[in-house]
Amino acid sequence: MTFKKEIEQYLEQIYILEETFRKVQNMDTLPLSFFSASIDVLNKLKQGVYELESAQLQHMMKHLKESEEQLGDVNESFKPAPMVETTGFLSDTIAKKIYADFSKSLTLNHRFMFQRDLFHGNTEEMNKTFTQLNSCHSLREALDYLNENYAIQWESDSGITLRDLLDKHFA
Repeated sequence: MTFKKEIEQYLEQIYILEETFRKVQNMDTLPLSFFSASIDVLNKLKQGVYELESAQLQHMMKHLKESEEQLGDVNESFKPAPMVETTGFLSDTIAKKIYADFSKSLTLNHRFMFQRDLFHGNTEEMNKTFTQLNSCHSLREALDYLNENYAIQWESDSGITLRDLLDKHFA
């Protein structure tokens, strides 16, 4: 599938998401289906963008390799620096450097979800926990701290999301 077709599909999903938001815009109480449907679409979009990024990186690496081979044929004395294999997404690498502070790597949605599901609405407790996680030196240490101090259901959406973020933070 071409990038253009994929982007058209993502734009269609964004339109569906927009329509979902418009339907509940004037409601005082939002139906539970709104949240699950919206999160499903957002997760599909997120995964799609990651896949686009990965495909683009592969395309660029292929192009660089072809260019390197062509330059090698033109001038044998020219030796470009070896290409570095990527082990993750470019956005993950950038985010890791920018957000050394765990709490700054969280989206607003993550904060609301964690505050609601894991910390029973207690913002201070959540912030204190994230500060403590920053002082941890490994994923194991962070998980041990969380397991000792909180009854986190790791198989829940909140638990899975927190674990994924911790994995990225300590990778």
